[in-house]
Amino acid sequence: MLNENDNRQSTFSVRLRMLREHQEFSQKEAAKQLRIRPDTYGHYERGLREPDFQTLKHIANFFHVSIDYLLDNEDDIDLEAMPILDFYNFVMNGKYTIDSTFPGKDEKKLIADIARLIHSHNK
Repeated sequence: MLNENDNRQSTFSVRLRMLREHQEFSQKEAAKQLRIRPDTYGHYERGLREPDFQTLKHIANFFHVSIDYLLDNEDDIDLEAMPILDFYNFVMNGKYTIDSTFPGKDEKKLIADIARLIHSHNK
């Protein structure tokens, strides 16, 4: 059982939930994608359990974030490691800020144009 005062687990739980919601997965869907039991995944989000090192690494890779991000040792998501369409959705859904402000209409249009260009170039 975890110590309820463990800030890393608290941050881990919050960030795990945020990342799942960003992907618009239910807990059950996220668990299936990660190949873990749904009740185990739910315990991670509620801070009742911690993943082992291998599972933590798998979760970080799946959500395109670092382990440090999940454990609150860094504040930023590694946007360079995120696939372009995930980044596009990340920005368009209002999850990313630039200097603590959300991108405006013009910035979103530019990002959308760049994402389409990169995606069409990679086909």
